[in-house]
Amino acid sequence: MIAMAVLMFMGSGVMAQKAKTYIPWENGKLKVSDEGRYLRHENGTPFFWLGETGWLMPERLNRDEVNYYLQKCKEAGYNMVQVQVLNSVPSYNIYGKSSNPDGWNFKNIDKKGEYGYWDHMDYIIRTAASKGIYIGMVCIWGSPVDAGLMNEKEAVAYGEFLVNRLRRRLRGRCVCRTDWIVCCKMSYCLLRN
Repeated sequence: MIAMAVLMFMGSGVMAQKAKTYIPWENGKLKVSDEGRYLRHENGTPFFWLGETGWLMPERLNRDEVNYYLQKCKEAGYNMVQVQVLNSVPSYNIYGKSSNPDGWNFKNIDKKGEYGYWDHMDYIIRTAASKGIYIGMVCIWGSPVDAGLMNEKEAVAYGEFLVNRLRRRLRGRCVCRTDWIVCCKMSYCLLRN
């Protein structure tokens, strides 16, 4: 009986230790292999994309729910969560904030004292990064493009906005450096840092 109590006590101590988060980008940026058949890191470590689709996360989940969902993804062993950035034009997040309050002009998108649509996207990406998870972004769902809600000129403006925002706001401010892959359905933008 005493031996059983000692084993249970020792086991609980091991379980109480916090597991270290595996940060895949510590192996360097993601690259396509020389054969063009798989992803690998700069240091040659293969990258196996094991992912989940959280398509509507920016629109349907609040900050607490994002954290909970991404924690569950981490616990399940996922290293990638795919998210659609815009489901419609404009899209609205759980807080009622528009992705395009000034149309395709993103010059003054960040309003002081306001937690906007893009602040929520930043939060999602940072939270995923803190859990060792990449965010694979579908810039815009196909149906708004098919419906003519975005033309080529607007796609270029949107693509430039995303590229600049990801580089400026997230890359240098993340605790862990992250790699970004952003692909637009219309093939107007591609970013790899």
